[in-house]
Amino acid sequence: MTAARMLLACALLCTALPARSTDTVFQIAAAQSGVFHHLDASGRNSLAVSGHSVALAWEDNRTGAPACYLAVKTNTANTFKEYSFGHGECFEPAIAAFDADRFLLIWEDAAGVNTALADSAGPGPASRLAASGGQGNIVFHPQLGAFAAWSAPDGRWRRIWMSALNVDGKELRAGELRPADATAAVDDQTFPVLAASPQGLVLVWEDRRHGHTVVFSSTSRDAKTWTTPTRTSGNPTGKAAGDLGRGTGAMRPALTRFGERMAAAWLDKRDFLSGYDVYAALTGQGEDGLRFVKDQKAQDSFGDAIAQWHVAAAGNAQGELVIAWDDDRDGTADIWLTHLGAAGYGENFTLPAASGPGAQSDPAIALDTTGNLHLAWIDRGADGATQLRYTRWPLPPR
Repeated sequence: MTAARMLLACALLCTALPARSTDTVFQIAAAQSGVFHHLDASGRNSLAVSGHSVALAWEDNRTGAPACYLAVKTNTANTFKEYSFGHGECFEPAIAAFDADRFLLIWEDAAGVNTALADSAGPGPASRLAASGGQGNIVFHPQLGAFAAWSAPDGRWRRIWMSALNVDGKELRAGELRPADATAAVDDQTFPVLAASPQGLVLVWEDRRHGHTVVFSSTSRDAKTWTTPTRTSGNPTGKAAGDLGRGTGAMRPALTRFGERMAAAWLDKRDFLSGYDVYAALTGQGEDGLRFVKDQKAQDSFGDAIAQWHVAAAGNAQGELVIAWDDDRDGTADIWLTHLGAAGYGENFTLPAASGPGAQSDPAIALDTTGNLHLAWIDRGADGATQLRYTRWPLPPR
């Protein structure tokens, strides 16, 4: 970093960081030789806040094979309680807030795609949604109920499926399975993510129907009738200079509610010479609260010359919106964030705990109703060993 840029970055951070200090940094899963931790939930929904509790779901290989774990703590607790779940090898667990201090889980294991309720006592009984598939995502709408989506093989291609979930005591039961797109897939549909707002439900996913990856979405106001899928990302379709390819890529969408609106964020390679950038699309106001408008770049110009990875999004009912990712603009991977304000996305900033020596990557974020940002990430030391860390940080005023 040049001296001038360092001074400017310092100035930006000094104005972005609040006078209040960050909360305690928790080590959720310690580094162990040969053990690798993964926060790979579809939509990066590995972290959720419900009532006075926060929970993180992840996968690691401490037993010699991939397995899923859940860590839960209350706001006043000094440690997380950890639980394992899944049958056989387990992958890509995702989590969402349910009712007070309870959570919804979805994951892939040897039995297929599964879901369960969880609380401070750990995951409840598992219910199978599908015999095969993965990349599951899950959401709860206070009026419309709980819903799950996942990607599963359907002939030659993977296809997005969804189901309403009924609460039966301490278990979740799947309703009728339906495809996200009634038209048969012509290429892969992957990495679905769901979000709920007062206007209804939104489902977005990564889609290759145009021969390259784009972001598609479908919406529902009553959880019964869903709109015909439409394209959300503006990355161009068509061959690049030199008659190359079918279009640039847009991948790994994240989705969240903020206020009465929705925000979708993803990694976008339309500026293909610098790798992936962070783009986002927001829905309109009022009756347009489920309709996405033109997307735009969410990162600042300091990140334009390098690639961004692992984009996550979090909002709350009060209208706060934060987007996070990791990049190595300062020489090593750090967690970077932007906070949406009245004038648009603010200058990118990072937190002391999630930057500096080593590599900090794979952010998972959530916002609570009082404006606290909850952040979990993978910390990789010089020896390559990984650990999971978590902190809570009060957002500054917009």
